[in-house]
Amino acid sequence: MVDFICPTCNKNMPYEIKVIISHTDQHIVDVIKKKHPKWVEKDGICKKCYEYFKSQFHPEEK
Repeated sequence: MVDFICPTCNKNMPYEIKVIISHTDQHIVDVIKKKHPKWVEKDGICKKCYEYFKSQFHPEEK
């Protein structure tokens, strides 16, 4: 199994939980890039970070 280091939290995760953010979620991409300007979309993020950044827009979906 290949591991994945999340570029936003730097935690080592199983590759299976890597999330690639859809172009329809550009608002989430914009927020991530504000906090992590060197982040590249194609690198993805871990599911926990994705859920965190997504919750910034939809706090009722926790």
